[in-house]
Amino acid sequence: MTSKNLPGSGSTDHERPTSTAEKEEFSSGGNRHMIILRGKTGLAIDTFVLWLTGYSLMTKQYALANGTGYQPTLLLYTKGAKTGAQRRCGLPYFMVDGCYVVRGSNGGGPTDPHWCHNVRGDSEAKIRVKGRTKHVHAHVSTGEERVALFEKLDRMSRSTSQYQQMCAPRELPLVVLREV
Repeated sequence: MTSKNLPGSGSTDHERPTSTAEKEEFSSGGNRHMIILRGKTGLAIDTFVLWLTGYSLMTKQYALANGTGYQPTLLLYTKGAKTGAQRRCGLPYFMVDGCYVVRGSNGGGPTDPHWCHNVRGDSEAKIRVKGRTKHVHAHVSTGEERVALFEKLDRMSRSTSQYQQMCAPRELPLVVLREV
């Protein structure tokens, strides 16, 4: 993936990122050199700090690389669709109509992230937000609900359209997490 394919370059002809390095390049707005926390060790550190403090160092570094503000981040706990084992990941979230909403961007990659498959397989999940764990019902929005959510998220964050463009032709999953 070259810099001409990055968001904001005006090019509509793009290659979707497939490798971790390409996803980092896209998600950092071309400033991959600013991404210090990475890989399994970076994720482990970030998960621990996020669980403890409610603040994601990983999200912060991508925000700095993109020149945007920090987006609040939660830990999502799902049941593995294939294994049934508990899985967790840190995800920036948006509050929309009293619900948490997360985007399944997978760094602009060609496939939905693993946690989207898990949510489709089992809608019961947990989130940890600001030091509190909550049970939620999760679903991938569709139809009119998705259209309305996309418009709201697009107004809240310019990266929503950028991720949808990079994900195309797959539809960027917008997942609603409603407290039980």
